[in-house]
Amino acid sequence: MLMTGNYWEETVYAASPLGELDRSDMSVVFDWIDRNLPVTGTKIDWRRVQGQHAHWRIDDDVQLASKASSEICQRIRAGSIVEHVGDGLSPYGVRFAGRNASAVVGALLEIPEHHYFLAKDRSWIVVVTTEGDLDVVDQPHFK
Repeated sequence: MLMTGNYWEETVYAASPLGELDRSDMSVVFDWIDRNLPVTGTKIDWRRVQGQHAHWRIDDDVQLASKASSEICQRIRAGSIVEHVGDGLSPYGVRFAGRNASAVVGALLEIPEHHYFLAKDRSWIVVVTTEGDLDVVDQPHFK
């Protein structure tokens, strides 16, 4: 079967639970990261991040996805929005609310790239890498 177009946009982002998500310009989030977090090269320098930072190294993909989903879901407040961007295959960022967050996070983590999940008010960020790193920062003063 010959596929045309963008596989990720036409197949992955068209299917449930990602199909109905609001799309966004990824550069807004990456610009914010560059302005508000210490970056060395193209990576966040976690040793220099201020605020409450937690790090896990989890080599099992299922356990990593479960822990990441748990960390994200426990931070979502009623009526709040989460923004997601990926640094590889995702063609754009997406926004979602808490009602379907666990399924959305699980689907996004299936995409092989580094994932950045942020509260819209920028009070927290959760980063999941393909190498098995999970970093969480809570910083109410980000905004």
